Amino acid sequence: MSAASVAPTRAKRQTQRSPSELRNDRTGRLFVAPAVIIVTLVGVLPGLFLYGISLFDYDRGTPLSAAKFIGLENYTRLISGTDTNFWPAVGVTIGFLLSSTLTTVLLGTILALLLDRILIGRGIITTLLLIPLVMAPVMAGLIWRLIFNDLNGALNAFLRPIGLDQAWLGSPPLAFISVLIVETWQWTPFVALIMFAGLRSLDPRPKEAAQLDGANAWQLFRNITFPMIQPIFGLVIALRLIDSVKIFDTAYALTQGGPGQATETLGLMVFHYGLYTSGWIGRASAVAVLLLILVIIISQFVTRHLKKAEGLQG
Repeated sequence: MSAASVAPTRAKRQTQRSPSELRNDRTGRLFVAPAVIIVTLVGVLPGLFLYGISLFDYDRGTPLSAAKFIGLENYTRLISGTDTNFWPAVGVTIGFLLSSTLTTVLLGTILALLLDRILIGRGIITTLLLIPLVMAPVMAGLIWRLIFNDLNGALNAFLRPIGLDQAWLGSPPLAFISVLIVETWQWTPFVALIMFAGLRSLDPRPKEAAQLDGANAWQLFRNITFPMIQPIFGLVIALRLIDSVKIFDTAYALTQGGPGQATETLGLMVFHYGLYTSGWIGRASAVAVLLLILVIIISQFVTRHLKKAEGLQG
């Protein structure tokens, strides 16, 4: 028998599936079907409805049946800069995205490394780290709003005797920094606990061998620890990037986007346009669609780089 006749026979044999495999495949699809239906109902369909609304000149006081179809005019107004609020909100969102991810990942990694070296009191410290995580972001924002209060806040009460009290929520740069502080305080423990779990799961033998060879702490981290936890490190960055771009509740509770537009993110812009002040539901829907596109782009970018990193490591 020639090689040309053997190849199709092997391919046919590989594509044939036994009755038990077919039954297992049907059973698996049956179990997956409810999840697919739920995701479609709560994700895909509302997204399509949101996009449809963004194509209309639809205000809060107008019945949906009376809304005027305007096509992509809402998107044109936003992207062209006719709406002067959009691009500043994009800048603030990206600013929070980069600064929040950088600070939480950096401080969380340092905290995880310190926690990995502590033997006494580790359980108490881990419990304390959970406190910011279990607190609702709105509640955290309100508590920190009291701390940052100009007149009787705890922070200015501490700084006033040495002449360093500031209008933390009244100055645009300081308001941005204040929201960043709250985000860092709340989400650094999240990064720390994930990184700490990753550190505890590592094989200790490479590190012990490097210590016997005289490697210092920085050499151990750079050459042993970091390469081994790189997939977890990438996962943490991905989660923080995607979460930071959607920031809303902390900024709303702390500053409501002010002063001016210093902390006005795209999420806050959707809220202000659609529900709170303007009532421009059509334009707010367009902003929400553009925010969704931004989240998808960031997710794809991060996923691609994670796969590339895993391939290099493998």
